[in-house]
Amino acid sequence: MPYGRRPSVFVEDPSDQSVLARLKRLEDIVIGRSLAPDTTITGSGTSPHLPLPRGIPSPSLACLSPASEYEQAVHSLEETGTHEAPLVFPRGCDIRIMSMRQISLDSDKPTHFQQASKRLCLPLKEEASLLLDHYFRHIDDLQHVVHVPTVRMTMQNLYSSLEQGLLVIPSEVALLLSILASASALCVYFLGDSRPSFSTSEAAQASSFWTNAALEVIESSRRTIARQLEDVQAAVILGFLLFHSEGFSTRARCLFASTVAMARDLSLHRIDTPGNVANQQTGLETEIKRRVWWHVAATDWLLSLSGGPQEGTYFVQPRHMRVNRPRNVDDDDLHQDTPPIDKPLSEPTSMSYYIQRIKLADICRSVVDVMPLSSLELGTVNYQDVVTLDRKFEAFFQELPSFFKVDEYHLRESEPVMRRYPQMQVQRYALGMIGHTRRCKLHQPFLIRRSVERHYDYSREISLKSARSVIRMKGLLQLDEPGNFMAVIARHTGVVYHIFMATIVLVMDLCFNEAAAGEDDAARKAEVAEACKTLEDAKSQSRMAHEFLESLMDVLRKHKVRLHGINGPLAGDAAEQQAQQSLQPQILADPGGQQAPRPCDNWTPEEDGQHHLSDFDEIWKDYVELGPKMGMPGWDSLFSDLDSRM
Repeated sequence: MPYGRRPSVFVEDPSDQSVLARLKRLEDIVIGRSLAPDTTITGSGTSPHLPLPRGIPSPSLACLSPASEYEQAVHSLEETGTHEAPLVFPRGCDIRIMSMRQISLDSDKPTHFQQASKRLCLPLKEEASLLLDHYFRHIDDLQHVVHVPTVRMTMQNLYSSLEQGLLVIPSEVALLLSILASASALCVYFLGDSRPSFSTSEAAQASSFWTNAALEVIESSRRTIARQLEDVQAAVILGFLLFHSEGFSTRARCLFASTVAMARDLSLHRIDTPGNVANQQTGLETEIKRRVWWHVAATDWLLSLSGGPQEGTYFVQPRHMRVNRPRNVDDDDLHQDTPPIDKPLSEPTSMSYYIQRIKLADICRSVVDVMPLSSLELGTVNYQDVVTLDRKFEAFFQELPSFFKVDEYHLRESEPVMRRYPQMQVQRYALGMIGHTRRCKLHQPFLIRRSVERHYDYSREISLKSARSVIRMKGLLQLDEPGNFMAVIARHTGVVYHIFMATIVLVMDLCFNEAAAGEDDAARKAEVAEACKTLEDAKSQSRMAHEFLESLMDVLRKHKVRLHGINGPLAGDAAEQQAQQSLQPQILADPGGQQAPRPCDNWTPEEDGQHHLSDFDEIWKDYVELGPKMGMPGWDSLFSDLDSRM
C-alpha cells in the first residue's frame, strides 16, 4: 500500500479514456507533421528522402522520446489483459479474532489446515501488538523489507476495519500473518521474561497455522486480485521463516520463485528507469520498494552459490533491471515528500548490513557466471580467474566498515556502536558466515585436486581459513548468556547450515590432502571432531541439524563408505539400519492420519544415553580411512550429492 496513506478497498481499472486521449493527441501530431510542406533536400541522382546525419536527432523522433506520451500510450496498450481485478477479499473468507490459546487448539483439528483459506484467525489485538514488538525487536534486522511505522498503522487499521465489519485488503492480511508466524516461531526459543507471555506449545501451533494461512492468502490473491507490495514483503518474510525451519525445501524454493515473479509484476525492477512516470510516489515508498527489490535480487544471487537444485543459476539479470541501490539511512530519516540524504558507509545505520549483503551477493553472481555447472568441465576454467574472483572476496572483507569486522581489535573498538545498534552483533556474524561459506564454495572443486596439482595450494589455504572463520564465529555467538538473542541465533538453521558447509571443507581436506609442512595430523582430526560435535549438539534444538547429519550418512552409504572399517560390513547391514532408524525424523501427523505442515515445529529428537560413540563419530572415523582411496570423480560425485540435499 502507499506508505503513509491507506488505499481504497476498491481500485478502478486503468482508464480507457486516458489512453484514447493520449492516442488522439499523438494522432494530431503525426497528421500535422505529415501535412507540413516537404522540406527534404532533393536533387539530380539523389534519393528523394535523405536520412539526417548520424548524431542529429530527427524532429519527429525528438517529440517521441522515451518519456513521451507515445511510450505511455503504447505501454498502456501492451498491458491490456494483464491488469487484475479490484482489490476485494475473495467471497466466503471468514476472518475471526480469538486468543492464541484458542487458535492453537483449533489448529489441532483435522480439517483446520485444509480450511485455512476459508477461515482465517487473527490473535487478540493486544497479543498481535506483543508479537509485532517481538518481531521488530529480534527478527526484522535480518530481513528489513518493511517500514515499521507503516506496518503498525496497517495493523491498527486492519483491526479497526474488522471490528466495524468492513472489507480488508488481502495483501495486508498476508503481511500481518507472516509477521505473526515469524514472531511466534521465535518465541519458542526464548526463555523467561524475554519471551511474550504465550506457552511454547501455543506459539508453535499458532506459528504453523499462520504460516500456512499466509501462504494460502498469497496464493488465493494471485488468482483473484491485484498484487500489492505487501504480497512481496509477506513472501520474503515467509521465505526467511521457512528456510530457518525446514531449509531451502521445495516449498521454500517455489515460494521464492513466486516472490521474484510478484516483484516483476509490480515493476519493481524498473523503479528508476528514466522517465518512469508510473512510479511517481513518495520518497518513502520508492525507497522501501528499492529495499524489497534488492533484498530479492541479493537473495537470488546468494542462493546461486549455496548448493542445492538452484546451484549455478539465478533469476535476476543485472542488465534487465534499473533500480538504484538502497540508501544508507535509518527509517527515521525516511519522509513522505523529500528523498533521504545518503550517509557514508562508514556511518552505521539500520541499512548498513543490507548494503554489504548486496555487495557480497554481487560477488557470488560473478562466481556463478565464471564457474561451470559440472566439475567435469573444470578444465575449461582458467585458474587465474578463480584467483581473481577470490580477490573480490578478500577486498570485500577488507573494505567492510569497522563495526562489521570480527577480529579482536575491531570487536572491542565497535562496542559503542553495538550499544546503539545491538542488532549489528548478529548482522556482522551473519555477514561473515555468509561470505566465508561462499568463498569456500568457490574453492571447493580445487581443494581435493591439491593432492595431485600443487598449484592449487592457494585454494586449500583459503578454504581452510574460511571454514575455520565460520566455526570461530559460531563460538563467538555462543559466548552470550542462555536466553540472550545471540545464543538463540546460534542454534538457528541458518547458522547450522554454515557450520555444516565448513565441516565439509575440513573433512575433505583431512580425508584427501596430506598434512602440509608444520601441520599436525592429530590437530587436524581434533578440529574435525570439534566441528562435528557442534552439529551433534545442535540436533536437540534444530531439526535441520539432525537432517544434515542424516543426509550426510545417506550419501556416504550411497558411495559405499564403510562405517566399521574398510574391511568390515557396509553401511547397509542390519546394525547400521537399526542405527539409521533411530535417526529418522519424527513425522507430525494430525488426528486424521495426514501429515500436517510444520514450518516451525519444536524439534526434539530422541536421545539414547547408551551411545557412547555417536554415529557421526563412526562415520568420520572411517571417512578418514577411506578418503585417500577414493578417486576425484568419486569425491566430486559425493559432494555434488551433498549439495543437492541442501
